[in-house]
Amino acid sequence: MPVASSVDRLRRSLLCAAPALLLGACTAVPSEGLGDLTRTLTERLSAEDEAGFLACFAPAAGAQALGRRMFATLSQTSTAIAPAGSGRLRVSWSLTGEPRVDSEAAVGLLGGRIVNLTATTTGTEWLGSPPGMHSAPELVVAAGTARHLSRWSRAAESALAALRRVAPSGRQWAEPVVVLVPDNLTGFAAYAGRHADRLGAVTVVPGLASSEGVRIVVNPDTSQKAADDCILLTHESVHAWMRSPRLTGTPGWLVEGIAEAFTADAHRQVASTNRELARTAIKAGLPRALPDIGDLSPATYALAQLAVQAMVAHLGWPAVLDEADARTHGGGRIADATVLGWYRDALADLD
Repeated sequence: MPVASSVDRLRRSLLCAAPALLLGACTAVPSEGLGDLTRTLTERLSAEDEAGFLACFAPAAGAQALGRRMFATLSQTSTAIAPAGSGRLRVSWSLTGEPRVDSEAAVGLLGGRIVNLTATTTGTEWLGSPPGMHSAPELVVAAGTARHLSRWSRAAESALAALRRVAPSGRQWAEPVVVLVPDNLTGFAAYAGRHADRLGAVTVVPGLASSEGVRIVVNPDTSQKAADDCILLTHESVHAWMRSPRLTGTPGWLVEGIAEAFTADAHRQVASTNRELARTAIKAGLPRALPDIGDLSPATYALAQLAVQAMVAHLGWPAVLDEADARTHGGGRIADATVLGWYRDALADLD
């Protein structure tokens, strides 16, 4: 399953490693020089006073255009702007219906007014034009073009419907699922890093670690069938439901295996493809260790799926999901050696 198995593979290394989005050179200013300015920006947003907001920007056409874009985006949501260290401002905001996102940008001033801003974290879509939005209690989709908004909203709705058919009842999942489709590969690379062109999507914490939620960020250059869009977002929606990027102490085989197992349960073709990948992988013999997700291969994701499904067969889904949560805090109860035995038995039974 090349498409669905190629997603979210650099998740842990990307949380703090995304490159900055540049909007021009910036002259650093002391944080104390930003206090009054950021206070005014927040107040003018709250008062829906665009003229007062734009008065904080230099009169040059580029600076004013930046201010108008920011006002158009940030006036649609609860926003707070504050100094954040030398020469930076912090913007706490969100897409409509999304949990709070904390993001930062370096600021260049001229005569006490903003000349330009340079993103220093992800989550700074407020620097651009407002995206198109699809917002519901369980799903938020944002995209820069109507075509992408329509395509990925349909895929996300289908993915969530497929997951609800197979997910255990009574589980409290994190909602809404938030899907962002950047305008171009550069915007996606800010979240996905240097291997962006190899990935269909990533699930990450946007902006700073203090942000409240997670986002699925889709590669806008992805070209595939609608059914594969749904498979891609099924896998990533499991990560969003589980807040997987925050499970930094949980082994990759368990996190990815859960996402792939749900995806295989929801999509018969995924189960079939992964079964064949696993059969091929064990032709040289049964593995002596649990899957190493770091090698990025589709076969490894298929093997991780089977490891998790072996756990589910012995313990049930609630215990497996609880184990994933517990392990990130060092509180897991199921030994890897025990899982390895179940996993090898399951592989030996592949017909």
